[in-house]
Amino acid sequence: MSWILLGSILSVALVIMLVVWGCRVMDSPQSLRIHITLGGIMVMLTGSLFGFIANNVVSGGTLTVVDIEIAQWLHEHGSPMLTQCLLIITNLHDPWVISPIAALITLTLAWKKRLYAALAILLIVQGGMLLNLLAKQIFHRARPSFENPLITLTTYSFPSGHVVASTVFYGVLAALLITKTHSRSGAAVILLIASAMIVLVAFSRLYLGAHYLSDVLAAFLEAIAWLVLCLTAIHSHRIYYQQRSIFY
Repeated sequence: MSWILLGSILSVALVIMLVVWGCRVMDSPQSLRIHITLGGIMVMLTGSLFGFIANNVVSGGTLTVVDIEIAQWLHEHGSPMLTQCLLIITNLHDPWVISPIAALITLTLAWKKRLYAALAILLIVQGGMLLNLLAKQIFHRARPSFENPLITLTTYSFPSGHVVASTVFYGVLAALLITKTHSRSGAAVILLIASAMIVLVAFSRLYLGAHYLSDVLAAFLEAIAWLVLCLTAIHSHRIYYQQRSIFY
């Protein structure tokens, strides 16, 4: 299990690093087309993977069998202490908790005249959570069920709202912080912390029986697609107007 968590953290860190690299390196008028192209490719890739998982869930494919087996195994191998720790983690990352925190950060950045950063957090975090609510209404997937559940929820399961909220929140914060960081070690620390938090939230939702594995994977892909789409649009808009100010 520890190796799986470590691999997950590194995988998430790699994805966020690619997103941030696109915003940091492609910061010139000549790179506008490349920036948009790379962003579009990443959105299409993550969107396609999301579609594959969603189709498998709707059609009751092999992934749904794996979902049930993993959910049952985690439920049977829990411990009271781990349950309490993960309940704290999951409650702190409820969308209703992250949303006002993100709103406060947005207002603070706007007050400091960092308008692009404020727009990024507003659009990515709040917009991403609204998009996920729409997705839940489309798929109508029921939550995992157990004889003695750790938590009981009546809302829909696919995709995970907690994972979407934590991914867009930590993802955009990591992007904004790293673009202002000139130290590679500092950037690496930011990446690992953001990735670890996302994976920890995802694991808490699996462990507590709130979601299936496919719910968590789809939520991550959905959030990354939205994160890349918004960062590409905002960053390209900034580069475009910088370019116009040079030539006009």
